[in-house]
Amino acid sequence: MYIFMGKSEILKTINIGSRVAELEIEGLKQYFLKTYLWEEVMTNQIDAVFGCKGSGKSAIYSYLTSLEYELINEGVLLALAENPKGAVAFKDLSTTPPADEFEFKSIWKLYFSILVYQKLIDFDYTDVYLNEVGEILQECDLIPRTFSFSSLVKLVRNYINRTILSIEPSAGINEHSGLIDKVSLKISFSEPSINQVDKGVKSVDQIFELLNKSLINKEFKVWIAIDRLDAVFQDNFELEAKALRTLFQVYIDMMAFSNIRLIIFMRDDIWNRIIEGGFRETSHITKTDTIVWDKKSLCQLLMSRLDQNKELLKYTDIPDCSTLVNQQKLFKLFFPLKNAENTEFNFDWIINRIKDSNGNSMPRELIHLVSAAIKHQIKINDISENSGSSLVSIEAMNEGYKEASKTKFDTLVAEYPMLKFYMYRLKGKKVRLKLDELKEYWDISQKKVKIIANNLTKLGFFKIENENEADKDLIYFVPLIYRHPLLMK
Repeated sequence: MYIFMGKSEILKTINIGSRVAELEIEGLKQYFLKTYLWEEVMTNQIDAVFGCKGSGKSAIYSYLTSLEYELINEGVLLALAENPKGAVAFKDLSTTPPADEFEFKSIWKLYFSILVYQKLIDFDYTDVYLNEVGEILQECDLIPRTFSFSSLVKLVRNYINRTILSIEPSAGINEHSGLIDKVSLKISFSEPSINQVDKGVKSVDQIFELLNKSLINKEFKVWIAIDRLDAVFQDNFELEAKALRTLFQVYIDMMAFSNIRLIIFMRDDIWNRIIEGGFRETSHITKTDTIVWDKKSLCQLLMSRLDQNKELLKYTDIPDCSTLVNQQKLFKLFFPLKNAENTEFNFDWIINRIKDSNGNSMPRELIHLVSAAIKHQIKINDISENSGSSLVSIEAMNEGYKEASKTKFDTLVAEYPMLKFYMYRLKGKKVRLKLDELKEYWDISQKKVKIIANNLTKLGFFKIENENEADKDLIYFVPLIYRHPLLMK
């Protein structure tokens, strides 16, 4: 028998998940939205997933990690190449960068090959090919005593430093003493010479070939998934471009190995920076897709999360949200009936407040706005019970918007500190600005104003409303998602 609960009690039971996917891996199992792009990833049609920050790349990555044991039944071993949360394994590449692109490629290749080997060893699998790889890695001191991503990166970099410093393939430099030691250098990063072949040296591509043969023997495949690349090279776009160009070059090289697959999750603005700088291998990278959210899919995502709250469904007397009729009924019972202008509240109200100037509305801001609105409504109810028919009032929704707006703006400022000054100088100003007005507020030359304004446009902070006009007549418009912290009118 259902025990009646008041609005505040019901709101306190509601959980629509975290806006950060890495913090809700378990929850994603319940309400992950299996889009067409997800199906493409699972059927090996897409290897590179691009999307804006907050678009759900990490949600796909996190949900994929939760299916590790289910994938085994499909003959797939999943090898993560980065921590889903916590310390970033590749941070060392930013603090002490590799010398050139050749060294970057060497790091990626050796790192991925050891991940594949380790994954097979974890499953107690062995054959002649895997044994040969194991012997080589052991001689090269490339098998970590206790596994962690950061320790593996360090092992790989130390080995590569030894190969660069050494003259003979059997000699290396001890990092502590600075003297030559006898750690074997049996892996080269280019085609071995005849002399090296005679000494048992194999190229890293030959290591991959041995691993691939072992996987074919076992009738298994290894999927290597890598995410969080935007957290590695913050504020160093040149280094980031170099690192990620070489990552995709390695991806192309690895396509030669039928049973080894590299899946890359990357922000689309980072990808655009790479190709804008010139990247001739782009034509070979065809298995890509970009996450796009429209109003319908975002609404479906939100309703699927509300659908997991059983007390809410009991309270509203809705069995589930599997039909459009039930979704519409829950929406009207959950959200306010009227907006601040006393007209009908609808999903467009939310979309208009979370989209940037490029028209991108992302799940992260949607979840943040609604979650914050629920919390604010609980606080409001503690003072005076909500007398309206809906669970959440327009007052709480507005407070939710303000919180989501502040976080979105703070994130943009943190990622692009070089533009912070120019954004803050717009505090209290109009939402539509001409070039001359920006010149006045920023106190810089018109040429520099145009450069800064165009950069902010690319980031979704500005939208040019009349692109075909002369420069002096251009109007730069700031969307709602960025207005609140700047108190723009």
